[in-house]
Amino acid sequence: DEKDMIQSRKIVYPANITFVKDSPPLQEVLISLPEERRQNLLTRCLEKNPNITLEDIDWWTYCPNSRINYNWQAEFRAWHIWRNPALAKYKYMLWIDSDGFSTRPWDRDPMAYLINNNLVVFAARFGGGKFGREEEHHRRIFKSFNTTICEAYEDKRVPHVVSKLGGKECFDKKIKNVHGYFHLTNLDFYRSDMVVNWAKNWIGDCYLCRNFDDQAAVTVPALVLAPERMWAMEAHNFSLGVFHNCEMDNKKAGGFIQLWRKGHKESNITIDFPEARANCKIKAGA
Repeated sequence: DEKDMIQSRKIVYPANITFVKDSPPLQEVLISLPEERRQNLLTRCLEKNPNITLEDIDWWTYCPNSRINYNWQAEFRAWHIWRNPALAKYKYMLWIDSDGFSTRPWDRDPMAYLINNNLVVFAARFGGGKFGREEEHHRRIFKSFNTTICEAYEDKRVPHVVSKLGGKECFDKKIKNVHGYFHLTNLDFYRSDMVVNWAKNWIGDCYLCRNFDDQAAVTVPALVLAPERMWAMEAHNFSLGVFHNCEMDNKKAGGFIQLWRKGHKESNITIDFPEARANCKIKAGA
């Protein structure tokens, strides 16, 4: 709300912050959907709520096993974000999840590193989950690129992620993702026609579906079209102190509130961010 926006502007001043709506009201969207996408959504919602109607669905509805608002952020990040008008004048984007926290000023600039090395994606971690758990994942990749991914891994002999491509013989392969909570991307690459077409095919008619998520949407085009320009921060000795899901720089660190107050003795992790202590009142997390 307006109060939160005013407070956020005060916290980040003199930096600028802009708030952009990522969707019209949900019922307006549902009415405007093609019939197949609308019906697919309703069918999934009926699995959890046998008596639900389209008019009953809101952002907090579970369809069937996760909230629609969570599914929307995954679809938005997978497809719609790349050509959002708010980003049109920018060439690069740094994404950090709202439950990702910087715990100290950064001693290295990951954006400069992305730009200087002409990367398409610079991710905090390679290996944040896997896609390919369903054959349909590979079918959608093949539809977009006339190939799919048989293998992807990090090799210490080269600076980038290595990928091996193939055909239908690889439709049963499970492939690592870049972790979605913190990454930097080249927007010109991700809003190119081929990549946006891939994102559209990836989501398909499965509106607000969790099966086709944003991590794979970011990972796949880089592995297929430009693996030599896909680097992971871990492999380049970036330790920026970013906390997410009880991990700091991908290492176990306990709950964030306790870490913020006392540090984490087991891993010898402490927070050194005095500029934030008086401004950032952490209310969520263990």
